[in-house]
Amino acid sequence: MNKTRKLMGFAAALAFAMVMLPAAAFADTTQYDLFVNGEQFTSEKLTIECGEGTATYDPATHTLTLDNASITNAIDYGGIHSNLTGDLTIALQGNNSITLDDNMGIMAAGNIEITGPGNLAINVTGENKDGISVAGNGNVSVRETSLAVNAPGGIGIASDGTVSFDNAQVTSAALHAGIDAINLIIENGSVVDISATEDGRNAAFISPRDGATGGNIRISNSNVMAKSVFPGLFADGNLAVNGASVQSTSAANSALWASGDLTISGNAHVTLDGKYPSGCNGNFTVYAAEIDAKNTNVENIPAISDNPTIGNDFDLTCAVAVDSEGATINLIEHDGAEQAKGFLHLYKNIHFVTGEKSATYSFPFTKVVKKGGDIAPKPQEFELEISNVGVGQIEDYADVTVTANVTTNGAGEYEGLLTIQGPKSQIRNITCEGFCVREKNTGVANWTYSDAVYQIFCHEYEIATDGQSATQFSYDIFPVKLVETDNGAFYEKTQDTPVASMTFENVYTEKAAPAANDKPATDNKPAASTKPAANNKPAAGNIPQTGDSSALAIEFAVLLMAAGALTVAIAAKKMRKGHDVR
Repeated sequence: MNKTRKLMGFAAALAFAMVMLPAAAFADTTQYDLFVNGEQFTSEKLTIECGEGTATYDPATHTLTLDNASITNAIDYGGIHSNLTGDLTIALQGNNSITLDDNMGIMAAGNIEITGPGNLAINVTGENKDGISVAGNGNVSVRETSLAVNAPGGIGIASDGTVSFDNAQVTSAALHAGIDAINLIIENGSVVDISATEDGRNAAFISPRDGATGGNIRISNSNVMAKSVFPGLFADGNLAVNGASVQSTSAANSALWASGDLTISGNAHVTLDGKYPSGCNGNFTVYAAEIDAKNTNVENIPAISDNPTIGNDFDLTCAVAVDSEGATINLIEHDGAEQAKGFLHLYKNIHFVTGEKSATYSFPFTKVVKKGGDIAPKPQEFELEISNVGVGQIEDYADVTVTANVTTNGAGEYEGLLTIQGPKSQIRNITCEGFCVREKNTGVANWTYSDAVYQIFCHEYEIATDGQSATQFSYDIFPVKLVETDNGAFYEKTQDTPVASMTFENVYTEKAAPAANDKPATDNKPAASTKPAANNKPAAGNIPQTGDSSALAIEFAVLLMAAGALTVAIAAKKMRKGHDVR
């Protein structure tokens, strides 16, 4: 009975286990809130086929890798649909595409980053269907890759956060806007082509919403083309172009507009083509730049709304305008550079260039030449060089010219000038923390070069003259020496008070060659007749006396003593031998 009960209990437990097995297996499967090509990723399915390619999800890194994927299906909205709470990285390998009718290309609830060596083409149709749409203040970052979006019924890239392009190739063509976001950043060599075709819309519409701050466009070191019916580039905040090429076109309005400040710098090249003036509601400031603004309106309307301010330390170098009669006017030749600065907003077409002002700093030095040999110093050119500049190395400043040479002619003192000339900002970088000056050793024979080193500290300050401020310049020169420390070698002052000028001493030490008349004459040899004749030798019995016989006596005594000592030594040796025999 007990045995039967045990068997029945075992069978019941087994049956229960069999029933629960599928539920347990299902409970171990993780479902990810990420869909691609109409399928969901799970822990049991991390790769989804997409045409001849694949989409693979790595939950540990939140990375979706598209490898030659062709996405043509969707569940709900989006060929790629992400409700992940964290960031999503889309890594591109090979050629990838999302092609959908009446649907979105990519939808995400958080930040997405598109990157990788491959490319992605998004083509979607349908009313209000966007190529990329990111909600929840999510950002869109496209970095070091290629992206092409075509959304003829919606927005190319829509974000409730910031859209940024970093060294990316991006095309976004749409109906309402190529880009619609809170902020837009284009940088690091990106090439961006954006457009919108609907009336009253912008290629880039950048504006804050839902109480968020922003509305700013920043373009640096990139190439941007924007085309739309209303301003190609519209910033509800500030718009800054630095070192970039920007072409903005509007078919019916301003080519470019900022509700805040508009700043163009870094030798940027901006081309504006619209039917109303381009500009801003805030401050319009131009530093180093080239601007070509045209108004295509049949009416005589200026191309720029308000006169831009040329930044401090910058000058107007070119200004050519076309007036209402179609005549071309060189404003600088006609009105002068300073006057022309105030006329840039008066013409229908205006092309002007601004560049940084040049600065010139000069410092005196003395060259002392001394004679150290038999020959007077010959004419010689000496040159100084600078090192240990404030920012970087002097070789980094190709636009800066340093001249510091003097030609000497014989012993004496010679005065010279060390001159540094170039763009103001670069000169400031060189001199801001002081710089060192030394003589360049060119290795000319017989010259000893100076080992003196000086450090120069420059000072700029503003003074008021006739109600206007002017920049003044001063400097201090200190002799320095190189000091080795545990943290490296540094120059330190050898005295606390500055010197008025730098001094470099050189010595010329060439020796004179012997003169030709200082050599013995070859005809002063003794004549042959002065030699003693052979028959004039003294006879054997007539040896002449020297007059000093003591020397001979001493020599003879020494010989006798040596002979005696030798005899004694021989005798002693014989005695020793005999003793040994006994």
